Amino acid sequence: MNVRCPRPALGVGFPYLPAISPQLYAAGIIDFVELTPETLCHARLEHGRLRFDIDDDLLRRARRTTAGLPMVIHGVELSIGSAAGWNDAYVELLDRFAQAWEFIWHSEHLSFQTALGPDDDIVEIGVPLPMPPTRESVALVAPRARALAERYGLPFLLENAVHYLPDLPADDGMDELALLDAITERSGSGVLLDLFNLHCNAVEHRFDPFAALARLRLDRVVEVHLAGGAEREGFLMDSHSERVPEPVWTLLDHVVARAPNLRGIVYELLDENALAVGEPAITEDLARARSVWAGRPRWEA
Repeated sequence: MNVRCPRPALGVGFPYLPAISPQLYAAGIIDFVELTPETLCHARLEHGRLRFDIDDDLLRRARRTTAGLPMVIHGVELSIGSAAGWNDAYVELLDRFAQAWEFIWHSEHLSFQTALGPDDDIVEIGVPLPMPPTRESVALVAPRARALAERYGLPFLLENAVHYLPDLPADDGMDELALLDAITERSGSGVLLDLFNLHCNAVEHRFDPFAALARLRLDRVVEVHLAGGAEREGFLMDSHSERVPEPVWTLLDHVVARAPNLRGIVYELLDENALAVGEPAITEDLARARSVWAGRPRWEA
């Protein structure tokens, strides 16, 4: 199975957001939906273990709203890079979700958000933290990524993370994109390239994003994320609260022209920010993404 290159290409997608009217999903400007399954669940402790219970009413509403559009999964709770192991509760949720709603591929952030506490208990960090670009990180994450692809028989993608931590430990001059390359090479997983995350990191850590992209195997990119964020106390935040800024559109043009296995572009917003951005602005950004998608090289031909 080629886990990096699902077929057919989907086009331009948008997250499932309860705040958005169903009419937007039925307007013909969205080709597929990206869903975070945790948003349709209630978390609880069962015998000291975290468990996610799917809310059947929320699930039915999501299916009605998205009106039969193809669906991909984008998780936030897996914590694939935690040294003590990934979040079993999320994997169990995905097992149940796979039986309830067919999805075409699934993805997660290349990060960790749990750690071992002083008594060897699992501690929630509260925010995803980046993996250091080291051989140890590759050895830790690659088998997990391969296992997830094999578990569902579907492509699994890893997303480059945004971070504000300078001078992470690194081996052999590796950076975050070299780490992503190394993990996908060993695991057979694909890449979800978040261009706003790349833009944020380039701004905060003062590097050239195009030079960084030149070091990434763009043939492994299956999905691209677009987003916008606000500045806060001098930092550009990955807040999914704004329209897509011009530097990110420029990055999109660059990647679409060079990524032969790209299968979808997703414009990300958080539900709590969608109404402030407004459906007219959302529609404009989706239309612009569709224009870029329509102009992509016809690699398959």
